[in-house]
Amino acid sequence: MRVRGITLQQVLLGAALLAALCWNLAQASEIKGLQLDTGATGTRAELELAGQAEYKVISLANPDRLVLDVADSDLARGFRLPAAVGIVKAVRTGHPQPGTTRIVFDLAAPVVVLKPRLEAAGKGARLVLEWPGDASEPAAVANSGADDAPTAPPADAVPAKPEVDPAVASAAATARLIADLPASQPAPPAPPPAEQVKTTVATGVPTRIATGVPAPAPGASPLDAMTAPQAPAADQPPVKTLQQVMRGRGMRPLIVAIDPGHGGQDPGAIGMNGKREKDVTLAIGRELARQINATPGLKAYMTRDSDVFIPLNRRAQLARSNKADIFVSIHADAAENRSAAGASVYVLSLKGASSQRARWLADKENASDLIGGVRVSNNNMLASVLLDLTQSGHMKASEDAAGHVLDSLGRVGSARRVERANFAVLRTSDMPAMLVETAYISNPEEERRLTDPGYQRKVAGAVLDGINAYFTRQPPPGTLYAARAAAASSGGAAVGGGSP
Repeated sequence: MRVRGITLQQVLLGAALLAALCWNLAQASEIKGLQLDTGATGTRAELELAGQAEYKVISLANPDRLVLDVADSDLARGFRLPAAVGIVKAVRTGHPQPGTTRIVFDLAAPVVVLKPRLEAAGKGARLVLEWPGDASEPAAVANSGADDAPTAPPADAVPAKPEVDPAVASAAATARLIADLPASQPAPPAPPPAEQVKTTVATGVPTRIATGVPAPAPGASPLDAMTAPQAPAADQPPVKTLQQVMRGRGMRPLIVAIDPGHGGQDPGAIGMNGKREKDVTLAIGRELARQINATPGLKAYMTRDSDVFIPLNRRAQLARSNKADIFVSIHADAAENRSAAGASVYVLSLKGASSQRARWLADKENASDLIGGVRVSNNNMLASVLLDLTQSGHMKASEDAAGHVLDSLGRVGSARRVERANFAVLRTSDMPAMLVETAYISNPEEERRLTDPGYQRKVAGAVLDGINAYFTRQPPPGTLYAARAAAASSGGAAVGGGSP
């Protein structure tokens, strides 16, 4: 009898656990609500979810629409579609396939949504979509649901198209001229036709200065051409880019200094198949710059954009002279253990290293100056002490930013932890700084991935996601990030005086 009693208890317990699991799954797939607001930085949509969810966003043209597909989901009982507002002139829902809920936003202008983000919200989650631009009057077209707008095509009928690369779509949105924005100051002269301008700094180091015009992704697809900037017709009034709108409102872009490690006579680590660290870091750095320049509110600056050697302290000086807000040095790690794998992120420590591995890596990276022929001098002790004092104020910010980048890299592959050591290249004194070891070039499998453009795009995207998360949570004043935060905290209302 005792054995039977235990068996029955186990059965009942298992049934209860199964019922609880089914209830949780049902709750996690529920879409509870949708809210639309417009404010100083554009139109914002917030989708309230019962839990984390997988989603896909597709931008379509002629007519302009944004399609959001949420997998394994359904609308909650009592779900109501919001009224048209800002750039969104109508919202409708449907089910393109069983288990997938589709929400279609009909747009009044060809403005591509910023990169969506999923945020924790109480016991659930919140999916945020934002369309950049000035606040505008609600669209005259009424909301079109399944019952009250028979003339609108159902959401299920939206043709499936390949998903647009978020960086490319954002590039098209910001580089495309945004229509119907009131002029706040005369438009600046048109930029040169080249996507970037080459120049030479005083030290003779060739450098590429970002112009804000995003470069096309390698191997761009025909879908990318659909979102390419179009020249306005001769009879249309002049319109402005988002960069011009930001300048007119007194906002500045946040400058990300990208430092591809090694270069010139310093090849860095060399993989089993002969791939050189200096080439990998330059390729990833260029891709990161492309994605940053395609992100509203950010601008890239590269310490080197060719195979040249730059002393470690000069890299930090270049970042400071170009008024960078954050410094990211890109590297590809090496280890005697060929099976070592994964990404790591390091920040500066003036009081010893967090591990023997971090100390060894800092010593190795600091030796780059010796390889390049730079004579190391300790004569300027006062300057060193002053640098230590000013740098200490940015260490916490560096760790916060590095933590966000490491979290994002963990979604691409394995990632270790944020470590600390005395890296000479990170002694920037006046901005958060980190050194990103993207992968182990000494690992043959990771060496192969590091030279793959597709993997380079993923790594660059992960670094950008971390930078974006850091500035979103700690937005510097006078930037688009600060304006978005102010608009969100005031419930989407415009900031006083009409400018952020």
